[in-house]
Amino acid sequence: MNRIAFAVALGIASLAAFAQQPAAPAATSGSQPKPVVVINGDVITDQKLDQLYSQMSAQMREQYEKNGGKKAFLDNYLRKRLIVQEAIKHGFDKRPDIQAELETAKEAALFQAYIREEIASSVVTEADIKNYYEQNKANFATPEAVNVRHIIIMGNGAGPRPKSQQDAATQIQRIAAELLESVANIPDPQTKSRVLLAHFIEAAKKYSEDGSSTIGGALGWVTRGGEFDSQFVDVAFSVPPGTMSAVVQTRFGYHLIFVEEKRPAGTQPYEAVRRDIREYLQSQKMSDIMQAVTKLSGELKKDSQISSFPENLH
Repeated sequence: MNRIAFAVALGIASLAAFAQQPAAPAATSGSQPKPVVVINGDVITDQKLDQLYSQMSAQMREQYEKNGGKKAFLDNYLRKRLIVQEAIKHGFDKRPDIQAELETAKEAALFQAYIREEIASSVVTEADIKNYYEQNKANFATPEAVNVRHIIIMGNGAGPRPKSQQDAATQIQRIAAELLESVANIPDPQTKSRVLLAHFIEAAKKYSEDGSSTIGGALGWVTRGGEFDSQFVDVAFSVPPGTMSAVVQTRFGYHLIFVEEKRPAGTQPYEAVRRDIREYLQSQKMSDIMQAVTKLSGELKKDSQISSFPENLH
């Protein structure tokens, strides 16, 4: 479902271009924020990360879910935040043109939020949203999935470090042996799993020969019948969470697979999809919402004290 940007046929319609993100859900009552990463003193908490992640469009979130999930998003946000910090060091936040843009964005966000939460809610009610969810649950089905990482070594002269098939097989076996050796003396299964995952991430960054290496081999949630090699997927689904597979050979090369989580098939809960349903239904009622906005702005204009100075227009 597309994110809805409410463009209103009023003189203030241009504000819409600056605020197409929805309001983030409030933090769970009583929950305490926990630091996820500290960037040169700036603390990013789990609640802040959830807020940023939820502000993306459904399509963007889906892309992240296929390519590393929140961990990949956090890596991208970290890089963005470093550039923002650099901009602040150079005084960009003090520039009049930047301050004007920030003020416009703030005004637009307030404008959008009021339309979305107050005006549009009278056109598309909570009952409408729940009714759509109940009548279309099949649209919110989630397949069985595994959250995986991998290390891939390519042979036959392919990849960034060309080598023979035999050399590729030898290297992946050596990496597997090193990883298993790193946890050989850890008796507690949970501790063993955490340590193995940490070593696996570092090994992926060091050895793996595809684009996922920069994020520790993260591939995100993998489902059956998707874009991944069927042999790779079959092995991934057979590996218990928190453990690593034996060496797997596909047409792409030799893999080691680490399964972080498994998710059974089910249905997305109402709260997880409520916002997307609301935006979809609001898109179907856009003309009604625009009429309501126009009516309200007219009433407010009538009841307000407004002074105009047309001679000052240039």
